[in-house]
Amino acid sequence: MKKIFFLSLAALMSTALFAQLQVATFEDVEVSADSVYLLNETGTFTSGDFTFDQDVQNYGVNYYFGNVVTSKKANKYLGDAQNYMSSKGGAFAGSNFVVWYTSYIGADRVHLNEAAVIPGFYICNTPWVIDAVENGDGMSGPFEAGDYLTVIINGYLDGNAVNNQIEFKLVDGTTPVTEWTYIDLSELGEVDEISFTMDGTKKNDYGLTTPTYFAMDNFGAEASTEAVENTFVDEKAHKAIVDGQVVIIRGNKTFNIMGAEL
Repeated sequence: MKKIFFLSLAALMSTALFAQLQVATFEDVEVSADSVYLLNETGTFTSGDFTFDQDVQNYGVNYYFGNVVTSKKANKYLGDAQNYMSSKGGAFAGSNFVVWYTSYIGADRVHLNEAAVIPGFYICNTPWVIDAVENGDGMSGPFEAGDYLTVIINGYLDGNAVNNQIEFKLVDGTTPVTEWTYIDLSELGEVDEISFTMDGTKKNDYGLTTPTYFAMDNFGAEASTEAVENTFVDEKAHKAIVDGQVVIIRGNKTFNIMGAEL
């Protein structure tokens, strides 16, 4: 029988692998009130212990992909494509948050300064997605039972994909996520890079027709102890030592720090 010893919080934090991450709250990115932080060319910005890609492409005017920091508090779609708002209206906490949009050149990832197990982050829809769910996206009709829009989260360590991925439905049938919702990432194991992709039922020959945007906040945070209407944590993961090996345990499953199930 395997012997399992649950580590104390102090012991975990004394281990480099589980050293406490400085959360990306985005409050350390200077953004004017009701505005956005936009680079002049493709590059990165940092918040907490994380670095975020932002891709700038010029099609007569600049369009922004990847991660855009915003302080906008409105939550109504008015036909403007890159509106940088959350469907909740504003950030999960503080003033700033990020709106993510897929970059076709891949400059849309999140990087850690040092490899670690990421606890999780908060996610929310954007008003444009909500409008597409309710009214269609101009190429396909409103969402119906059986439709979905899913965020797929993958982790990497030293350039190699870990063995797990996490999927979260931003829209399930006709029901979109409209509140800030926590996603637990600890099952990915130790990573130094995170990527997002999106999949759904509204597609044509060129891919998804649903806008591929979502809002995120407090990247690298533990789930808040304050009341939150939605929390996506199938079963909270625990870090432990099994036969002298540091592992992650979720329910009746055990994973090594690379994310492989044992």
